[in-house]
Amino acid sequence: MKRNIYDLGDGEFAAAIAATAFAIRSLEENAGSQYQTKTKRPVIRPAEAAPMRRTSTMNRKTSAEIVSITPVANDKMQKGISRGSRNAENKADAWEKAQIAKIRKRHDELLSALLAWENEKKMMAKEQMERRKNQVELALKRNLQHYKNKLARIDHIAKGARTQAEEKRRHEETTVKEKSNKIRSTRTGSVTCYCF
Repeated sequence: MKRNIYDLGDGEFAAAIAATAFAIRSLEENAGSQYQTKTKRPVIRPAEAAPMRRTSTMNRKTSAEIVSITPVANDKMQKGISRGSRNAENKADAWEKAQIAKIRKRHDELLSALLAWENEKKMMAKEQMERRKNQVELALKRNLQHYKNKLARIDHIAKGARTQAEEKRRHEETTVKEKSNKIRSTRTGSVTCYCF
């Protein structure tokens, strides 16, 4: 005797449909995860589906009764089936959260390393600038001192040269005055010849 699928009880029929839907969805997710990211598909609930026809075996009536799965039966079915899918989804969610946490931690460590590197380089550049600034200031002071020393030396040399020139002029003037006095006193002109 051939058994009709509609002869199953409400709970057995709903469980069979849910198990089939779960198996199909699992296969689709495994095949689809290789090519695309996980997308949530709406779960089709038997109460939302079209009503099913079932012949009554109790009364052996030939007419078909229209039966729909009640929400209570639907919840029982969902609890039984969705435990596995929820468990898989929970595992997937936990894995995803763990991976995202690892990525964020790695990213934060990278950012902190970059910040430390940046701060170190900025500090080194500032120290180098301060050293160069101090060196420049020191070199400027040295150059200024060197300039002042040169000016003092030039002034000293120029003063010495002026005094020598002044003494030479006075000496020559006195020599000329002496000769002119000598000429006046003798009234003769003495001519000095500077011939070779």
